Amino acid sequence: MSDIVVESLGAGGTMHIMHSSAQMGCFLLFALVCVLSAMAETAYAKTHGRGRKGREDLGDLPLTSTSVAMEREQLLSDVSGKKVETETVDVHHAAPATASDHPMEPKIKSSAPISESQSSFDPHQLKNLSPIRIALGDKQALLNSRQTLRNWAEFGLVLGLFYFADRSGAIPDSEKSYDRDLFLFLFFALAAYGWQTSLQKSKTHAPLNREQTEEWKGWMQVLFLLYHYFKASEAYNAIRLFIAAYVWMTGFGNFSYYYVRKDFSAPRFWQMMWRLNFFVTFTCITLRNDYTLYYICPMHTLFTLFVYFSLLIYKEGNDKVGVLGLKCLICTFLVYVLWEVPGVFGVVFYPFRWLLKYTDPVKPDVDPMHEWFFRSGLDRYVWIYGMICAFCHPRYEAFLKWVDEKPYAVRISIQSIIGVTTCAILTWYYKTYYVLPKLEYNKVHPYTSWIPITCFIILRNLTQSLRNFYVSLFCVCGKITLETYISQFHIWLSTSNVPNGQPGKLMSLVPEYPLLNFGIATIAYVGISHRVFHLTNELKTACVPNDIGFIKAHFVCGVSIALVATVVGFLVVHVVMAEPVL
Repeated sequence: MSDIVVESLGAGGTMHIMHSSAQMGCFLLFALVCVLSAMAETAYAKTHGRGRKGREDLGDLPLTSTSVAMEREQLLSDVSGKKVETETVDVHHAAPATASDHPMEPKIKSSAPISESQSSFDPHQLKNLSPIRIALGDKQALLNSRQTLRNWAEFGLVLGLFYFADRSGAIPDSEKSYDRDLFLFLFFALAAYGWQTSLQKSKTHAPLNREQTEEWKGWMQVLFLLYHYFKASEAYNAIRLFIAAYVWMTGFGNFSYYYVRKDFSAPRFWQMMWRLNFFVTFTCITLRNDYTLYYICPMHTLFTLFVYFSLLIYKEGNDKVGVLGLKCLICTFLVYVLWEVPGVFGVVFYPFRWLLKYTDPVKPDVDPMHEWFFRSGLDRYVWIYGMICAFCHPRYEAFLKWVDEKPYAVRISIQSIIGVTTCAILTWYYKTYYVLPKLEYNKVHPYTSWIPITCFIILRNLTQSLRNFYVSLFCVCGKITLETYISQFHIWLSTSNVPNGQPGKLMSLVPEYPLLNFGIATIAYVGISHRVFHLTNELKTACVPNDIGFIKAHFVCGVSIALVATVVGFLVVHVVMAEPVL
C-alpha cells in the first residue's frame, strides 16, 4: 500500500493499524458466523429428517434461557400480561405526513410503551443472550438462532463479494463514457416501462402520500445512479437538487413522525440509526474506507439527529405554533453559525475528526475535513424547510380538498392559475440559477434549492388524478436508495482497488460489449442491493428490538464481540502474518 493511502488512513499509522485489525477481525467473525450457520442448518435438517416436529425458528431471541414458549411470551407480553401489538405506521391516514418518510428508511414498526422495569439492564442477563449461549455450547440456542445466523452469513458473503470485486483485482476496470442520447434513452425507456406495467392507484388523495414520496425517491435515484455510471457531468446541478430533495424528506418525514406520534423512545431512535448506518459501517470496515466516502450516510444521520433533538427539547410545546416557529428560527441560526461563521465548523466537529475525515488518494494535500464541510453544507438549510412543510401539510391538504370540491370550471381555473404561476417561477429559477456553472451554482444552491422542490410538489399534486396515481416500479427503486447508493461503489462502479478511492471507473465483466456489461452488472447490482435491504431490516429486528433493556444488552454484547474480533485480527495481521506495526 502506498504512503498516500496509509496516511489517508490516519496520521502516524495508528488508524491504519486499527483499520487493518478490524478488517481482519471482521473477516474472521463472518467466517465463524458462516460455520455456525452451517451447523444450525445441519441440526435443523437432522431434527426434521428424523420425523420429529422441529422447534419453531424464532431468530435471535435476546434474553432467553427457558423454553421457546416462554421466550415468545416474554417478547410479546408487557408487564400486565397483555400482548404488545405492532403495526406498520403510516400517518398519512391520520396526519400530515408519513410516519417514516425518511429518504433511506422503510416504515418502522411501532410498539406499545415499555415500562421502566422492562427498560432496565441487568448485567446478569448477558449470560442468557444467544451469542453467549451458543459460545457455551447451547445447541438449542444455536437452533433457535438459525434464521438470524443465516442472515448474518449472507450479509458477510455480500461484503466478501464487495472485497473480491473491488479489491482483489480479479475483475478488470473500464473507463466511463458519456452519451447524452443513451443516458436519456435508458431513463425514459425505464419510465415508459414502469408507466405501462406498474401504474397503480393510491388509497389516499393526500398530497405527498407514501407511494408518491417513494416514487419521487425512485426516479431521482435512477438518474443519480446513471449520472455516476456514465459520468454525466452536465447533469451536476440536477443531481445536487435531487440530493437536496432527499434531505428535504429527512426534515419532512421525521418531523411528521415525531409531531404526530410523539414517539421519542430509544428503541425507535436506535432502529433509525441502525437503518442509516448498519450497512455502511461494515462496508467501511471490510474495505478500509472512510465513513465520509459514502457522504450520504453521515449527512442524513446528522440532519436526522438535528430534527430529533430539536423536537425532543421541550417536546410538550410542539403543539404550539409559536414554539415550533421559535425552534425553526433557532435551528436556522445555529446552522448559519455552524457553517457560515469562519472557524466554528472546525471547532464543533473536531472531536469527530477521526470519524468524518476523508482524504482522496488523488488529492492527499486537501484538508481531511473539507469533504465533510462541503457535502454537509450544500444542503444545510433545506431540512428545516422540510420541517416547515410538514407542519403546513394539513393546511395544504385542506386547500387541495377545497379546490377539488369546486365546480368544474372554477376548479380548472384555479388549477390553471397555480400551474402557470408555478411554471413561470420554475422558468425564472432555471434561467437565473440552474444554468450557472458548477462552482457558481454551488454558492447559491443552499439558499435556492427549496424553490424547485416546492414547484415540483405543487405540480405533482395539482390535480386529484396526479395525486392518486403512482408508478410502482419507481417505488421499488425508492425503497432501496441507501443500498443502491453504497453498493454502486463496489459491484457496479470501481474504485480501482484503492481504499478511499472515488468510483471513477466501471466494473467490466464483458469488456468487449459495454451495453451487455451494463445490463449484466446492473441486474446483479440491483438484486444484491434489494437483498441487503431485506437483510438490514431482518437483522434490525433481531438486534434492535422494541425494548431498551434488550438493546442495552445487545450493545454490550456487540461491543464485546467487536473488541475481541479486533484484538484477534491484530494478532493475525501483526503476529501471524508479521505485518510491521507502523
